[in-house]
Amino acid sequence: ARGPVGRALRGPPCAMLAPGGDAMRDAAAPLLPAVALDEGAVACGIAASSMAEGSPVGVSEVGSPVFAESMIQANRQRAMRPGEKLLIFIVYTQVVQALMSYDGGATQFCTTALSRSGWSPLWLGMLGAMDKFGQVATAFVWGGILMRYDTKPLLVVGLFWKAACCALFGKLQEQPVTLTMQLLMLAAKLGMGVTEALISVWATVWVQRNAPADARARWLGFAGTSAGIGSGVGSGVASLWSPIGAFFLQAAILFVIWACLLVTPSRMFRFSSSPNGAVLREDSMRERSSMTVTDPAQPTFARRLLVEQVVQSVAMTSSESVVIIESLRLPGYYLDASIEQQDHGFKVRITKGDAMDGDWAQFRMVRWGDGFATFESLRLPGHYLDCSGERLSFRDERVKVRLSEPEEDATPASFIWAQFKLHSVNSERGVYHVESMRLPRYFLNATGEKMIRGTRVCLAKADPASGDWSRFRVREVDPSGARTMVMEDDEEEEGMLRRLMSLLGNSLWLFTALSISLNCFVTSGISFLWQNTVENVWGFDNGWSFFLFLTSTGISGLLGVVVGPRIFDVWLGGFALPQGKALCLLWAKRMAFLAALCGTLATVLLITKAADLIYSNERSVVYWHLALLVACVFGIFIVINAITGVLYGINTESVHEDERTFAAGLTVSFQNVFGFACGPLLPSALSQLVGNSVQEVWPHWPWDKRAVDGAKFAAGMSSALICTWLLFFFAGMAAVSARLATISLRNLTHKTTRL
Repeated sequence: ARGPVGRALRGPPCAMLAPGGDAMRDAAAPLLPAVALDEGAVACGIAASSMAEGSPVGVSEVGSPVFAESMIQANRQRAMRPGEKLLIFIVYTQVVQALMSYDGGATQFCTTALSRSGWSPLWLGMLGAMDKFGQVATAFVWGGILMRYDTKPLLVVGLFWKAACCALFGKLQEQPVTLTMQLLMLAAKLGMGVTEALISVWATVWVQRNAPADARARWLGFAGTSAGIGSGVGSGVASLWSPIGAFFLQAAILFVIWACLLVTPSRMFRFSSSPNGAVLREDSMRERSSMTVTDPAQPTFARRLLVEQVVQSVAMTSSESVVIIESLRLPGYYLDASIEQQDHGFKVRITKGDAMDGDWAQFRMVRWGDGFATFESLRLPGHYLDCSGERLSFRDERVKVRLSEPEEDATPASFIWAQFKLHSVNSERGVYHVESMRLPRYFLNATGEKMIRGTRVCLAKADPASGDWSRFRVREVDPSGARTMVMEDDEEEEGMLRRLMSLLGNSLWLFTALSISLNCFVTSGISFLWQNTVENVWGFDNGWSFFLFLTSTGISGLLGVVVGPRIFDVWLGGFALPQGKALCLLWAKRMAFLAALCGTLATVLLITKAADLIYSNERSVVYWHLALLVACVFGIFIVINAITGVLYGINTESVHEDERTFAAGLTVSFQNVFGFACGPLLPSALSQLVGNSVQEVWPHWPWDKRAVDGAKFAAGMSSALICTWLLFFFAGMAAVSARLATISLRNLTHKTTRL
C-alpha cells in the first residue's frame, strides 16, 4: 500500500514495533474496528469528530492521558450500557428471531389437516417455502436500506407487517379450501418472509458488532438455537392445541413486542461502530496513552498478531487511483501542485488549464475506511497535500495548504496533516467536501482570490453547504491517459452487480454461505417432513410425532449450541485472527463429516423402508428403525447447531466492515433460497414424484394409501439427509480457503516484520 499506511509498513523496525508511538498500532487505528470510536470519527487513531467541539487538537496532544480520558468519556456517552445491550439481544435478536421461525414450525403440523382438505404434497412444499422466497426477494433490499437509514423505523414497520400477516394466515385457514384461498395463504406466507429477511439481516450484523470478542460464536450461535426453539414451540402449539390458534397466538405476541418497540430508544437498535464494545475501546485508548518504548529487536507474539491484522486490513480496505480535482466554484480550474518552493514544502493553488496536459493537476489518491484519503502529487512524488495549521495572516483565521514531504521515519501519528475526509454531496455525482482531519470542520476552500499565477486555495472553518466554495469534483484519470472518469462515492460507484460479483469472488464468504445454506436445507427438510413421515411409516399421531421431533431436534440443537462455543471459542481460541478462522473451519469440516455419516445411515434406513413398503403394499412397524432414525437425526442436529455460530461469524467477518450489511443480506438470500426454501420444496417434490410414479407404473394394483404415503415421505426425507455430504464438501472448501488466506498473509507478514 502507498501513502501513510504503506510508509509506516516500510518504516524502520523501531517505528513499526515500538509500542510508544508505533506506526503499526497507529496504522491499525482507522482499519481495526477495535479502536474505532464513531462513524467517520477516526483517522489513524488521532482525529475524532468529538475533537471538533473545541479548539483544534494538535498531534502532540493526542497521545496524552487527558486526551485519552476525554475520548473515553465521550465514547461512554455513545455506548450502550450492558443492561440495554442484553435487553436488545434477548428480546429483539432472540425472542423475535424465535417468533420469526415459529410460523415455520406451526406450518409443519398444519400439513396433515391441509392434506386432508385437498392440498397436494407439491402445494404443501410451496407453502412451506413461500416465506423463504419472500426473504430472498427482499434480503438484498434490506441490506442496502439498513446501510442508509435508521433501523428502528424499519423494525417498527416490519414487526407490524409480520403480526398482521400471521393473523391473516390464521384467519384464512378457517375458510373453505379453494384456489383463491390457497393463493391468499401463499401470499400471506410471502408477506411473512419480507419481515423475516429484515430481522435476519439486522440481527446478524447487530450481534456481530456488539457481541464480546471472546463470545461472538456463542452469541451468533444463539440465533440458530432461538430459531430452533421457535420452530419447536410453533410445532408444539399447532400439534397439541390448534393449527389455527397457533397463528393467532403468534400475532398477539408480536403486537405486544411491537408496542414495546415503539417506546424503546432508537440508539439501542443502531449498529455500533465496533464489534468489541466500549470496554475494549477504553482499554485500547488507555494503553495507547500510557505505553512506553521497549526494545523492538524481538517482536512479541501480540505485536506480530497486530502486524498481521494491519496487513490484512490494509489489503482489504485501501484503494489507490490517480485523480484530478476541479473546483465547482471556478469551473475549469484545478488543484495545482506548483514548483514554487516555500519555507516548508511547495505552494498549492487552483489554476485554469488542461488537467491532462502534464502532471501538474494529477494526484495519487489513497482511500481507506469511511472516506479517508491522502493526496500525493505526481508532479512532486513523495509530497502530500498538507493542512499546515498556519493561518493565512494575523487577522485571517483561514489555514494555509501546501505540499509537504514526510520525514523519513514518519508514522501515521505524525502524518495527520496529510489525512482528509471526503464527504459526498448528494445532489451531484463525484462532488465532495474535503475536510481536514488535523483540523476537523475545516474544509478545502476555492477562494477565487487572484494570485500572481492562479487563485488561492486554503482551509476554512464554515458551513460547507453555504455556497459552492467547498465543492470539488474528483475525477479519476483513465490509465490510458485519454480521458477522465467521474469518481463516485464507494456506495454509488459499486453498483449492485459489481458488488455482487466482488462478493461472490470472495471464496471464504462464498463457501461459508453455502455451508450455512446446507445447514438450513438439511434442518428444514427434516423438520418439514417429520410429522408426515413418522405418522405414515410408523403410525404415530401428532402428539407422539411432536415428542419425537422435540427429542431429536430440539434437545440436540440445544446441546449443539452449548458444545459448539466451548469448542470454537474456548478450546480453539475463537476466529478473530486468520489462523483462528482456518483452525475453526477445519474442525467444522471434521464435525460435518460426522453429520454426513449419520445422514448416510439414516438415508439407507429410509430408502430400505420405502422399498419394503412398496414391495409389501402394507405398513409394517419396526420400532428399532424409528429409534435409529431418531438417534441419527439427533447427531446431525447436534453437529449443525454446533457449527452454525462459527460459520455465521466467519462469513460476516470475511468481508470489510462497510460491506457487512450487504453481505449479510446476500447470506440471508443464500440460506433462504438454497436452504429454507429448497429444504421443504425439493424433498416434497421428490415425495410427490415417488407417489405418482408408483401408481403410474402399476395403475391397476390396489395400493394401500398408507403404504404409498409412507414410502413417498420416507424417500423425500432421505433426500434431505443425504445432503449432509454437500455440507461436508462446502465446509471443507471453506477450510481450504481460510488456510490459503492464512498462508498468503503469513508470507506478507514475514516480509513486513523484516522491514
